[in-house]
Amino acid sequence: MQDVISMIWRRLPLMLTIIVLGVLISFYLIVSSPRVYQAAAVIQLDMPAAIDQGTDSSLPASRRVQLIEQRLMARASLREVIDRLDLFTDTPLSESEKLVALRSSTRIESITAPGVSVDSRMSLAAIVITSQAETPVTAAAIANDFANSVVNRDRENRQVRILESQEYLRNEERRLNEQLSEQERKVVEYSARNEDSLPSSQEFLQTEMAQLNEMETALDRDIMTLQRERLSLEAGGVAAETRPSASLVQQIRSAEVELAQARRTLSADHPEIKRLEEALERLNSGGGSGGSDVIRRQAELIEAQLTKLNEQKAGIGLRRTEIDAARARSPEVTRELEAMTRQQRRMQDRYNEISRQLAQVETQQMLMENDQTERFVLLERALPPEYPAMSNRKKSAVMGVGGSMGLAFAVAFVLELLNPVLRRTEQFARATGTRPVMSLPYRLTAADLRHRRQRNIYMIVLLVVGAFVALWLIGRIPGLPSPGVVSMPTDGLG
Repeated sequence: MQDVISMIWRRLPLMLTIIVLGVLISFYLIVSSPRVYQAAAVIQLDMPAAIDQGTDSSLPASRRVQLIEQRLMARASLREVIDRLDLFTDTPLSESEKLVALRSSTRIESITAPGVSVDSRMSLAAIVITSQAETPVTAAAIANDFANSVVNRDRENRQVRILESQEYLRNEERRLNEQLSEQERKVVEYSARNEDSLPSSQEFLQTEMAQLNEMETALDRDIMTLQRERLSLEAGGVAAETRPSASLVQQIRSAEVELAQARRTLSADHPEIKRLEEALERLNSGGGSGGSDVIRRQAELIEAQLTKLNEQKAGIGLRRTEIDAARARSPEVTRELEAMTRQQRRMQDRYNEISRQLAQVETQQMLMENDQTERFVLLERALPPEYPAMSNRKKSAVMGVGGSMGLAFAVAFVLELLNPVLRRTEQFARATGTRPVMSLPYRLTAADLRHRRQRNIYMIVLLVVGAFVALWLIGRIPGLPSPGVVSMPTDGLG
Protein backbone atom coordinates (compact mmCIF):
# COMPACT_ATOMS: atom_id res chain seq x y z
CA MET A 1 0.00 0.00 0.00
CA GLN A 2 2.88 2.34 0.75
CA ASP A 3 4.35 1.59 -2.66
CA VAL A 4 1.02 2.47 -4.30
CA ILE A 5 0.77 5.71 -2.34
CA SER A 6 4.37 6.53 -3.21
CA MET A 7 3.71 5.85 -6.90
CA ILE A 8 0.58 8.05 -6.88
CA TRP A 9 2.45 10.88 -5.17
CA ARG A 10 5.33 10.77 -7.65
CA ARG A 11 3.01 10.50 -10.69
CA LEU A 12 0.32 12.82 -9.32
CA PRO A 13 0.77 15.64 -11.90
CA LEU A 14 0.48 13.20 -14.79
CA MET A 15 -2.42 11.33 -13.25
CA LEU A 16 -4.19 14.56 -12.38
CA THR A 17 -3.71 15.80 -15.93
CA ILE A 18 -5.22 12.60 -17.38
CA ILE A 19 -8.12 12.71 -14.91
CA VAL A 20 -8.95 16.37 -15.59
CA LEU A 21 -8.73 15.93 -19.37
CA GLY A 22 -10.88 12.78 -19.23
CA VAL A 23 -13.52 14.47 -17.05
CA LEU A 24 -13.62 17.53 -19.30
CA ILE A 25 -13.93 15.39 -22.41
CA SER A 26 -16.76 13.38 -20.76
CA PHE A 27 -18.57 16.57 -19.76
CA TYR A 28 -18.16 17.95 -23.25
CA LEU A 29 -19.62 14.83 -24.85
CA ILE A 30 -22.48 14.80 -22.34
CA VAL A 31 -23.29 18.48 -22.77
CA SER A 32 -23.06 18.28 -26.55
CA SER A 33 -25.53 15.39 -26.74
CA PRO A 34 -29.13 16.46 -27.38
CA ARG A 35 -31.73 16.53 -24.63
CA VAL A 36 -34.74 14.27 -24.87
CA TYR A 37 -38.22 15.24 -23.65
CA GLN A 38 -40.90 12.66 -23.08
CA ALA A 39 -44.69 13.15 -23.14
CA ALA A 40 -47.47 10.63 -22.61
CA ALA A 41 -51.18 10.50 -23.48
CA VAL A 42 -53.60 8.13 -21.74
CA ILE A 43 -56.56 6.49 -23.47
CA GLN A 44 -59.23 4.76 -21.41
CA LEU A 45 -61.51 1.96 -22.57
CA ASP A 46 -65.05 3.06 -21.75
CA MET A 47 -67.39 0.13 -21.07
CA PRO A 48 -71.12 1.02 -20.82
CA ALA A 49 -72.65 -0.75 -17.86
CA ALA A 50 -76.07 -1.22 -19.50
CA ILE A 51 -74.73 -3.30 -22.38
CA ASP A 52 -74.05 -7.00 -22.17
CA GLN A 53 -70.53 -7.43 -23.50
CA GLY A 54 -71.23 -11.04 -24.38
CA THR A 55 -73.41 -9.87 -27.27
CA ASP A 56 -70.63 -7.76 -28.76
CA SER A 57 -69.63 -9.40 -32.05
CA SER A 58 -66.70 -7.06 -32.68
CA LEU A 59 -63.05 -7.87 -32.07
CA PRO A 60 -61.73 -7.64 -28.50
CA ALA A 61 -60.21 -4.30 -27.57
CA SER A 62 -56.73 -5.77 -27.11
CA ARG A 63 -56.81 -7.23 -30.61
CA ARG A 64 -58.08 -3.94 -32.03
CA VAL A 65 -55.20 -2.11 -30.33
CA GLN A 66 -52.71 -4.47 -31.96
CA LEU A 67 -54.22 -3.89 -35.39
CA ILE A 68 -54.29 -0.13 -34.88
CA GLU A 69 -50.68 -0.12 -33.68
CA GLN A 70 -49.59 -2.07 -36.74
CA ARG A 71 -51.34 0.40 -39.01
CA LEU A 72 -50.00 3.44 -37.15
CA MET A 73 -46.44 2.15 -37.39
CA ALA A 74 -46.71 1.49 -41.11
CA ARG A 75 -44.57 3.59 -43.42
CA ALA A 76 -47.50 5.46 -44.96
CA SER A 77 -48.96 6.40 -41.56
CA LEU A 78 -45.60 7.55 -40.19
CA ARG A 79 -44.99 9.61 -43.33
CA GLU A 80 -48.37 11.31 -42.80
CA VAL A 81 -47.43 12.16 -39.19
CA ILE A 82 -44.10 13.63 -40.30
CA ASP A 83 -45.82 15.77 -42.94
CA ARG A 84 -48.65 16.80 -40.62
CA LEU A 85 -46.34 17.92 -37.77
CA ASP A 86 -43.48 19.18 -39.97
CA LEU A 87 -40.92 16.96 -38.26
CA PHE A 88 -37.23 16.73 -39.20
CA THR A 89 -37.33 20.00 -41.14
CA ASP A 90 -33.86 21.06 -39.93
CA THR A 91 -32.14 17.69 -40.14
CA PRO A 92 -30.42 16.17 -43.21
CA LEU A 93 -31.91 12.70 -42.67
CA SER A 94 -33.17 10.41 -45.37
CA GLU A 95 -36.76 9.28 -45.44
CA SER A 96 -35.93 5.83 -44.06
CA GLU A 97 -33.95 7.33 -41.19
CA LYS A 98 -36.82 9.67 -40.35
CA LEU A 99 -39.26 6.78 -40.25
CA VAL A 100 -36.95 4.69 -38.07
CA ALA A 101 -36.39 7.62 -35.69
CA LEU A 102 -40.12 8.31 -35.32
CA ARG A 103 -40.95 4.62 -34.90
CA SER A 104 -38.28 4.10 -32.24
CA SER A 105 -39.27 7.24 -30.30
CA THR A 106 -42.96 6.30 -30.03
CA ARG A 107 -44.27 3.53 -27.80
CA ILE A 108 -47.84 2.24 -27.38
CA GLU A 109 -48.40 0.26 -24.16
CA SER A 110 -51.55 -1.58 -23.10
CA ILE A 111 -52.49 -1.68 -19.42
CA THR A 112 -54.44 -4.75 -18.37
CA ALA A 113 -57.20 -4.60 -15.78
CA PRO A 114 -56.27 -6.20 -12.44
CA GLY A 115 -58.04 -9.42 -11.57
CA VAL A 116 -59.28 -10.03 -15.12
CA SER A 117 -58.22 -12.93 -17.29
CA VAL A 118 -56.05 -12.13 -20.29
CA ASP A 119 -58.52 -13.91 -22.61
CA SER A 120 -61.44 -11.82 -21.35
CA ARG A 121 -62.90 -9.04 -23.48
CA MET A 122 -62.53 -6.69 -20.48
CA SER A 123 -58.83 -7.40 -19.92
CA LEU A 124 -57.76 -4.07 -21.45
CA ALA A 125 -58.07 -1.11 -19.08
CA ALA A 126 -56.13 1.70 -20.74
CA ILE A 127 -53.54 2.58 -23.37
CA VAL A 128 -50.52 4.79 -22.75
CA ILE A 129 -48.85 6.41 -25.76
CA THR A 130 -45.37 7.73 -24.98
CA SER A 131 -43.33 9.85 -27.37
CA GLN A 132 -39.84 11.28 -27.11
CA ALA A 133 -38.49 14.36 -28.89
CA GLU A 134 -35.89 17.08 -28.46
CA THR A 135 -38.48 19.73 -27.55
CA PRO A 136 -41.39 19.51 -25.11
CA VAL A 137 -43.91 20.82 -27.65
CA THR A 138 -42.91 18.28 -30.29
CA ALA A 139 -43.05 15.38 -27.84
CA ALA A 140 -46.56 16.37 -26.71
CA ALA A 141 -47.72 16.96 -30.31
CA ILE A 142 -46.54 13.51 -31.43
CA ALA A 143 -48.16 11.75 -28.46
CA ASN A 144 -51.47 13.59 -28.97
CA ASP A 145 -51.41 12.90 -32.71
CA PHE A 146 -50.99 9.18 -32.16
CA ALA A 147 -53.64 9.21 -29.39
CA ASN A 148 -56.16 10.93 -31.68
CA SER A 149 -55.33 8.44 -34.41
CA VAL A 150 -55.98 5.52 -32.05
CA VAL A 151 -59.37 6.89 -30.95
CA ASN A 152 -60.50 7.90 -34.43
CA ARG A 153 -59.18 4.84 -36.22
CA ASP A 154 -60.79 2.50 -33.73
CA ARG A 155 -64.20 4.01 -34.43
CA GLU A 156 -63.56 4.12 -38.17
CA ASN A 157 -62.31 0.54 -38.21
CA ARG A 158 -65.34 -0.66 -36.27
CA GLN A 159 -67.72 1.19 -38.60
CA VAL A 160 -65.96 -0.19 -41.67
CA ARG A 161 -66.00 -3.68 -40.15
CA ILE A 162 -69.71 -3.41 -39.38
CA LEU A 163 -70.52 -2.19 -42.91
CA GLU A 164 -68.45 -4.95 -44.47
CA SER A 165 -70.09 -7.54 -42.22
CA GLN A 166 -73.55 -6.21 -43.07
CA GLU A 167 -72.86 -6.33 -46.79
CA TYR A 168 -71.48 -9.85 -46.63
CA LEU A 169 -74.26 -11.16 -44.36
CA ARG A 170 -77.01 -9.57 -46.46
CA ASN A 171 -75.59 -11.03 -49.68
CA GLU A 172 -75.22 -14.39 -47.98
CA GLU A 173 -78.78 -14.19 -46.63
CA ARG A 174 -80.10 -13.33 -50.09
CA ARG A 175 -78.16 -16.18 -51.68
CA LEU A 176 -79.31 -18.70 -49.08
CA ASN A 177 -82.90 -17.53 -49.43
CA GLU A 178 -82.76 -18.16 -53.18
CA GLN A 179 -81.18 -21.56 -52.64
CA LEU A 180 -83.82 -22.44 -50.04
CA SER A 181 -86.63 -21.49 -52.43
CA GLU A 182 -85.02 -23.53 -55.20
CA GLN A 183 -84.53 -26.48 -52.88
CA GLU A 184 -88.14 -26.32 -51.65
CA ARG A 185 -89.33 -26.26 -55.26
CA LYS A 186 -87.21 -29.33 -56.05
CA VAL A 187 -88.54 -31.18 -53.02
CA VAL A 188 -92.16 -30.37 -53.96
CA GLU A 189 -91.65 -31.38 -57.59
CA TYR A 190 -89.88 -34.59 -56.66
CA SER A 191 -92.58 -35.46 -54.12
CA ALA A 192 -95.28 -34.77 -56.73
CA ARG A 193 -93.53 -36.98 -59.34
CA ASN A 194 -93.09 -39.82 -56.86
CA GLU A 195 -96.20 -39.38 -54.76
CA ASP A 196 -96.99 -43.11 -54.66
CA SER A 197 -93.41 -43.96 -53.61
CA LEU A 198 -93.35 -41.63 -50.63
CA PRO A 199 -93.22 -43.24 -47.18
CA SER A 200 -96.33 -41.33 -46.16
CA SER A 201 -98.30 -42.90 -49.06
CA GLN A 202 -97.60 -46.56 -48.26
CA GLU A 203 -100.50 -46.98 -45.86
CA PHE A 204 -102.88 -45.35 -48.33
CA LEU A 205 -101.58 -47.60 -51.13
CA GLN A 206 -102.16 -50.66 -48.96
CA THR A 207 -105.77 -49.59 -48.46
CA GLU A 208 -106.14 -48.80 -52.15
CA MET A 209 -104.80 -52.26 -53.10
CA ALA A 210 -107.43 -53.88 -50.88
CA GLN A 211 -110.14 -51.75 -52.51
CA LEU A 212 -108.85 -52.62 -55.98
CA ASN A 213 -108.98 -56.33 -55.14
CA GLU A 214 -112.55 -55.97 -53.95
CA MET A 215 -113.51 -54.01 -57.04
CA GLU A 216 -111.84 -56.56 -59.31
CA THR A 217 -113.72 -59.36 -57.57
CA ALA A 218 -117.01 -57.52 -58.01
CA LEU A 219 -116.22 -56.84 -61.68
CA ASP A 220 -115.43 -60.53 -62.26
CA ARG A 221 -118.73 -61.43 -60.69
CA ASP A 222 -120.66 -58.94 -62.84
CA ILE A 223 -118.85 -60.11 -65.96
CA MET A 224 -119.72 -63.71 -65.24
CA THR A 225 -123.36 -62.73 -64.67
CA LEU A 226 -123.53 -60.83 -67.97
CA GLN A 227 -121.87 -63.70 -69.76
CA ARG A 228 -124.52 -66.10 -68.42
CA GLU A 229 -127.28 -63.70 -69.45
CA ARG A 230 -125.75 -63.43 -72.90
CA LEU A 231 -125.69 -67.24 -73.22
CA SER A 232 -129.29 -67.46 -72.03
CA LEU A 233 -130.31 -64.74 -74.48
CA GLU A 234 -128.55 -66.52 -77.32
CA ALA A 235 -130.30 -69.75 -76.39
CA GLY A 236 -133.67 -68.00 -76.19
CA GLY A 237 -133.04 -66.25 -79.55
CA VAL A 238 -132.48 -69.56 -81.34
CA ALA A 239 -135.78 -70.91 -79.97
CA ALA A 240 -137.57 -67.75 -81.02
CA GLU A 241 -136.39 -68.09 -84.59
CA THR A 242 -138.16 -71.50 -84.90
CA ARG A 243 -141.49 -69.97 -83.98
CA PRO A 244 -143.35 -67.75 -86.44
CA SER A 245 -143.90 -65.05 -83.83
CA ALA A 246 -143.47 -64.50 -80.12
CA SER A 247 -146.37 -63.78 -77.88
CA LEU A 248 -146.86 -60.22 -76.65
CA VAL A 249 -146.39 -61.27 -73.05
CA GLN A 250 -142.95 -62.69 -73.75
CA GLN A 251 -141.96 -59.50 -75.59
CA ILE A 252 -143.12 -57.33 -72.68
CA ARG A 253 -141.25 -59.55 -70.27
CA SER A 254 -138.09 -59.42 -72.36
CA ALA A 255 -138.37 -55.61 -72.60
CA GLU A 256 -138.76 -55.35 -68.83
CA VAL A 257 -135.70 -57.54 -68.27
CA GLU A 258 -133.73 -55.51 -70.79
CA LEU A 259 -134.79 -52.24 -69.11
CA ALA A 260 -133.83 -53.59 -65.68
CA GLN A 261 -130.38 -54.59 -66.92
CA ALA A 262 -129.88 -51.22 -68.56
CA ARG A 263 -130.87 -49.34 -65.39
CA ARG A 264 -128.34 -51.37 -63.42
CA THR A 265 -125.40 -50.28 -65.61
CA LEU A 266 -126.53 -46.95 -67.12
CA SER A 267 -127.62 -43.67 -65.62
CA ALA A 268 -131.32 -42.71 -65.43
CA ASP A 269 -131.06 -40.00 -68.11
CA HIS A 270 -129.18 -42.22 -70.58
CA PRO A 271 -130.74 -42.33 -74.11
CA GLU A 272 -130.78 -46.11 -74.05
CA ILE A 273 -132.94 -46.09 -70.92
CA LYS A 274 -135.41 -43.73 -72.58
CA ARG A 275 -135.52 -45.90 -75.71
CA LEU A 276 -136.21 -49.07 -73.69
CA GLU A 277 -138.90 -47.30 -71.69
CA GLU A 278 -140.60 -46.13 -74.91
CA ALA A 279 -140.36 -49.66 -76.35
CA LEU A 280 -141.96 -51.08 -73.18
CA GLU A 281 -144.76 -48.52 -73.40
CA ARG A 282 -145.39 -49.47 -77.01
CA LEU A 283 -145.57 -53.15 -76.08
CA ASN A 284 -147.93 -52.40 -73.22
CA SER A 285 -150.10 -50.38 -75.60
CA GLY A 286 -150.12 -53.29 -78.08
CA GLY A 287 -147.75 -51.71 -80.60
CA GLY A 288 -144.63 -53.77 -79.88
CA SER A 289 -142.23 -54.82 -82.56
CA GLY A 290 -141.01 -58.23 -83.28
CA GLY A 291 -139.04 -60.26 -80.69
CA SER A 292 -135.98 -60.47 -82.88
CA ASP A 293 -135.32 -56.73 -82.52
CA VAL A 294 -135.62 -56.91 -78.74
CA ILE A 295 -133.24 -59.83 -78.51
CA ARG A 296 -130.77 -58.12 -80.80
CA ARG A 297 -130.85 -54.91 -78.79
CA GLN A 298 -130.57 -56.84 -75.56
CA ALA A 299 -127.51 -58.67 -76.86
CA GLU A 300 -125.92 -55.41 -77.92
CA LEU A 301 -126.55 -53.95 -74.47
CA ILE A 302 -124.97 -56.94 -72.76
CA GLU A 303 -121.96 -56.69 -75.07
CA ALA A 304 -121.57 -53.00 -74.27
CA GLN A 305 -121.78 -53.74 -70.55
CA LEU A 306 -119.14 -56.46 -70.86
CA THR A 307 -116.84 -54.11 -72.78
CA LYS A 308 -117.20 -51.45 -70.14
CA LEU A 309 -116.57 -53.90 -67.29
CA ASN A 310 -113.50 -55.26 -69.06
CA GLU A 311 -112.18 -51.72 -69.46
CA GLN A 312 -112.69 -51.12 -65.77
CA LYS A 313 -110.87 -54.35 -64.98
CA ALA A 314 -107.97 -53.38 -67.26
CA GLY A 315 -107.77 -49.98 -65.47
CA ILE A 316 -107.63 -51.77 -62.14
CA GLY A 317 -104.80 -53.99 -63.41
CA LEU A 318 -102.90 -50.95 -64.70
CA ARG A 319 -103.30 -49.19 -61.37
CA ARG A 320 -102.09 -52.31 -59.54
CA THR A 321 -99.01 -52.38 -61.79
CA GLU A 322 -98.33 -48.71 -61.04
CA ILE A 323 -98.65 -49.34 -57.30
CA ASP A 324 -96.23 -52.29 -57.47
CA ALA A 325 -93.70 -50.19 -59.39
CA ALA A 326 -94.11 -47.33 -56.90
CA ARG A 327 -93.52 -49.73 -54.01
CA ALA A 328 -90.38 -51.01 -55.70
CA ARG A 329 -89.05 -47.46 -56.05
CA SER A 330 -89.97 -46.52 -52.50
CA PRO A 331 -86.48 -47.16 -50.90
CA GLU A 332 -84.70 -45.15 -53.58
CA VAL A 333 -87.21 -42.33 -53.39
CA THR A 334 -86.97 -42.35 -49.60
CA ARG A 335 -83.16 -42.06 -49.68
CA GLU A 336 -83.25 -39.29 -52.29
CA LEU A 337 -85.95 -37.40 -50.41
CA GLU A 338 -84.05 -37.70 -47.13
CA ALA A 339 -80.87 -36.37 -48.79
CA MET A 340 -82.78 -33.43 -50.23
CA THR A 341 -84.41 -32.81 -46.86
CA ARG A 342 -81.06 -32.90 -45.05
CA GLN A 343 -79.59 -30.44 -47.52
CA GLN A 344 -82.61 -28.20 -47.08
CA ARG A 345 -82.27 -28.44 -43.30
CA ARG A 346 -78.57 -27.51 -43.49
CA MET A 347 -79.43 -24.53 -45.67
CA GLN A 348 -82.11 -23.50 -43.19
CA ASP A 349 -79.70 -23.78 -40.26
CA ARG A 350 -77.13 -21.72 -42.16
CA TYR A 351 -79.81 -19.18 -43.03
CA ASN A 352 -80.85 -18.93 -39.37
CA GLU A 353 -77.23 -18.46 -38.29
CA ILE A 354 -76.68 -15.75 -40.90
CA SER A 355 -79.87 -14.02 -39.78
CA ARG A 356 -78.73 -14.15 -36.16
CA GLN A 357 -75.31 -12.71 -37.03
CA LEU A 358 -76.92 -10.00 -39.15
CA ALA A 359 -79.18 -9.07 -36.24
CA GLN A 360 -76.12 -8.83 -33.96
CA VAL A 361 -74.27 -6.63 -36.43
CA GLU A 362 -77.28 -4.35 -36.86
CA THR A 363 -77.57 -4.14 -33.07
CA GLN A 364 -73.90 -3.19 -32.86
CA GLN A 365 -74.40 -0.49 -35.47
CA MET A 366 -77.35 0.93 -33.56
CA LEU A 367 -75.43 0.86 -30.28
CA MET A 368 -72.42 2.51 -31.88
CA GLU A 369 -74.58 5.27 -33.32
CA ASN A 370 -75.92 5.88 -29.81
CA ASP A 371 -72.45 5.62 -28.19
CA GLN A 372 -73.48 2.58 -26.18
CA THR A 373 -70.61 0.28 -27.11
CA GLU A 374 -67.12 0.02 -25.72
CA ARG A 375 -65.00 2.84 -27.08
CA PHE A 376 -61.66 4.51 -26.58
CA VAL A 377 -61.79 7.84 -24.76
CA LEU A 378 -58.84 10.23 -24.58
CA LEU A 379 -58.59 10.43 -20.79
CA GLU A 380 -55.47 12.59 -20.52
CA ARG A 381 -53.88 14.57 -23.31
CA ALA A 382 -50.11 14.84 -23.47
CA LEU A 383 -48.73 18.13 -22.08
CA PRO A 384 -45.30 19.60 -22.90
CA PRO A 385 -42.93 18.38 -20.14
CA GLU A 386 -41.09 20.98 -18.07
CA TYR A 387 -37.88 18.97 -17.69
CA PRO A 388 -36.00 16.54 -19.90
CA ALA A 389 -36.60 12.88 -19.42
CA MET A 390 -34.27 10.90 -17.20
CA SER A 391 -31.36 9.88 -19.39
CA ASN A 392 -27.89 8.37 -18.98
CA ARG A 393 -26.13 11.70 -18.39
CA LYS A 394 -25.30 11.05 -14.72
CA LYS A 395 -24.24 7.52 -15.49
CA SER A 396 -22.08 8.78 -18.35
CA ALA A 397 -20.45 11.35 -16.05
CA VAL A 398 -19.69 8.74 -13.39
CA MET A 399 -18.32 6.39 -16.02
CA GLY A 400 -16.20 9.19 -17.50
CA VAL A 401 -14.66 10.07 -14.11
CA GLY A 402 -14.05 6.42 -13.29
CA GLY A 403 -12.56 5.74 -16.69
CA SER A 404 -10.23 8.74 -16.42
CA MET A 405 -9.01 7.64 -12.99
CA GLY A 406 -8.48 4.12 -14.20
CA LEU A 407 -6.53 5.32 -17.24
CA ALA A 408 -4.37 7.61 -15.08
CA PHE A 409 -3.57 4.79 -12.66
CA ALA A 410 -2.76 2.45 -15.55
CA VAL A 411 -0.40 4.96 -17.16
CA ALA A 412 1.39 5.58 -13.84
CA PHE A 413 1.76 1.84 -13.22
CA VAL A 414 3.19 1.28 -16.71
CA LEU A 415 5.72 4.06 -16.19
CA GLU A 416 6.78 2.51 -12.88
CA LEU A 417 7.33 -0.81 -14.58
CA LEU A 418 9.42 0.83 -17.28
CA ASN A 419 11.68 2.49 -14.63
CA PRO A 420 12.03 0.09 -11.68
CA VAL A 421 13.94 1.93 -8.88
CA LEU A 422 14.38 0.80 -5.27
CA ARG A 423 13.34 3.81 -3.26
CA ARG A 424 12.64 2.40 0.21
CA THR A 425 14.27 -0.06 2.58
CA GLU A 426 11.27 -2.36 2.32
CA GLN A 427 11.65 -2.53 -1.44
CA PHE A 428 15.38 -3.30 -1.06
CA ALA A 429 14.63 -6.03 1.49
CA ARG A 430 12.02 -7.65 -0.80
CA ALA A 431 14.35 -7.45 -3.80
CA THR A 432 17.56 -8.74 -2.14
CA GLY A 433 16.26 -10.67 0.82
CA THR A 434 18.53 -8.76 3.23
CA ARG A 435 17.75 -5.66 5.16
CA PRO A 436 20.26 -2.78 4.95
CA VAL A 437 22.14 -1.89 8.13
CA MET A 438 21.20 1.75 7.90
CA SER A 439 19.43 4.13 5.52
CA LEU A 440 19.82 7.87 5.16
CA PRO A 441 16.93 10.11 4.08
CA TYR A 442 17.20 11.99 0.85
CA ARG A 443 17.98 15.68 1.27
CA LEU A 444 16.23 17.93 -1.21
CA THR A 445 18.39 20.32 -3.19
CA ALA A 446 17.43 23.80 -4.31
CA ALA A 447 16.52 22.41 -7.74
CA ASP A 448 14.33 19.78 -6.12
CA LEU A 449 12.53 22.40 -4.05
CA ARG A 450 12.03 24.60 -7.10
CA HIS A 451 10.72 21.61 -9.08
CA ARG A 452 8.31 20.73 -6.24
CA ARG A 453 6.94 24.29 -6.16
CA GLN A 454 6.43 24.25 -9.91
CA ARG A 455 4.75 20.89 -9.58
CA ASN A 456 2.34 22.13 -6.94
CA ILE A 457 1.59 25.30 -8.91
CA TYR A 458 0.88 23.22 -12.00
CA MET A 459 -1.56 20.99 -10.14
CA ILE A 460 -3.36 23.94 -8.57
CA VAL A 461 -3.64 25.75 -11.90
CA LEU A 462 -4.79 22.50 -13.55
CA LEU A 463 -7.51 21.98 -10.94
CA VAL A 464 -8.70 25.60 -11.15
CA VAL A 465 -8.77 25.62 -14.95
CA GLY A 466 -10.44 22.21 -14.99
CA ALA A 467 -13.13 23.36 -12.55
CA PHE A 468 -13.72 26.52 -14.54
CA VAL A 469 -14.06 24.61 -17.82
CA ALA A 470 -16.35 22.04 -16.19
CA LEU A 471 -18.64 24.74 -14.85
CA TRP A 472 -18.60 26.41 -18.24
CA LEU A 473 -19.53 23.18 -19.99
CA ILE A 474 -22.50 22.52 -17.70
CA GLY A 475 -23.68 26.12 -18.02
CA ARG A 476 -23.12 27.23 -14.43
CA ILE A 477 -21.17 30.41 -15.26
CA PRO A 478 -23.52 33.40 -15.69
CA GLY A 479 -23.18 35.25 -18.96
CA LEU A 480 -21.20 32.45 -20.61
CA PRO A 481 -23.40 29.96 -22.51
CA SER A 482 -22.55 26.31 -22.76
CA PRO A 483 -20.94 25.34 -26.10
CA GLY A 484 -23.45 22.66 -27.18
CA VAL A 485 -22.63 21.06 -30.46
CA VAL A 486 -26.30 20.38 -31.26
CA SER A 487 -28.45 23.44 -30.72
CA MET A 488 -31.93 23.21 -29.26
CA PRO A 489 -34.23 22.89 -32.27
CA THR A 490 -37.69 24.33 -32.41
CA ASP A 491 -39.16 21.19 -33.94
CA GLY A 492 -38.16 17.76 -35.05
CA LEU A 493 -36.69 14.75 -33.38
CA GLY A 494 -33.01 14.98 -34.36
